[in-house]
Amino acid sequence: MQTATWNDIESDLKLGVFLITVAAQSLVGDRSPTSGNLGKAALGHAYDPKHSAAEQVDYLEDLQAFDVSGTLFWKVARACFDFVHGETPLDKLDTGDFQSDTLNMMTYFLSAIPRDSYATSMGVHADRFQERRDRGDESPLPGLQLAAAAKANLADYLQSFPGNREMDLGFAPFEIAALAGMNISSVRNFVGPGGTKPIRSMPSERKFGVYGDPLDTLEWLAGRRNFNAGTLSADWPAWAADRAKTIEDVGALLGIYAWTNRITTDALADRTGLPNETVRDWTRGEIVSTDDAIALAGAAGIDPDLYSDLVAHHAGALTRI
Repeated sequence: MQTATWNDIESDLKLGVFLITVAAQSLVGDRSPTSGNLGKAALGHAYDPKHSAAEQVDYLEDLQAFDVSGTLFWKVARACFDFVHGETPLDKLDTGDFQSDTLNMMTYFLSAIPRDSYATSMGVHADRFQERRDRGDESPLPGLQLAAAAKANLADYLQSFPGNREMDLGFAPFEIAALAGMNISSVRNFVGPGGTKPIRSMPSERKFGVYGDPLDTLEWLAGRRNFNAGTLSADWPAWAADRAKTIEDVGALLGIYAWTNRITTDALADRTGLPNETVRDWTRGEIVSTDDAIALAGAAGIDPDLYSDLVAHHAGALTRI
């Protein structure tokens, strides 16, 4: 699923704020002074305080006159949009406050929108604010929320390298779909157990539902046309190298950096002249020769000296050819 344009998102924001306003006015009485204040605060100067919000809208087009940019709902949605489309490297993002504040507020606002048409006929459009993670045809605001959550989770994964493989949950299909700009049902066709699919599913006993292996997921995403969640900065390999504990971490470091920066396994193989399978095995820690380290590092955009020293440090009894 691809994120909608800001114009489409803002149009749905006006609908959502309108429905919330109608509900709020019904609590205080349509003709009370408080009702008028609610309407003007939420819908802007185009709101007519002589009439309730419900009386001013007959069609979706009528909502476009309102200005909801003074609401926190608008500000939260704009923050999510800027987060999704921002150019800050993924390893430099501060996801803590974003997840605890912005994404939680987005969830709150979406859940606060009335789901019936009792007070206004516009309520028939309220299904535009419900998530459909099982179907993947998200409307603009739920789609934006899922895209922001997926990018934040990806950033957290990259910033926690190497993590704990025993506890790693992997990536949910909705996250993979949001990052790939694809339909969730299509993504499910690429996820499965036993290595028969490009994205292996994580052991089922560790969680509920199907989650994709992180390395497989990133390797697959690197080749998706719409994968553009952001990049890793040139500082990340040195930071990750200091945290690498095993030869598997060393191999994964190279793959993660290349794939996140949209360098596919095929491209690494072409640039080094190594077989595709050899490159893929390397990223899973199956490093049989230290001589390939310099070539692979250069192909991935990593300092060759830094990476070859890291490989040599962790290689132990590995051979040189």
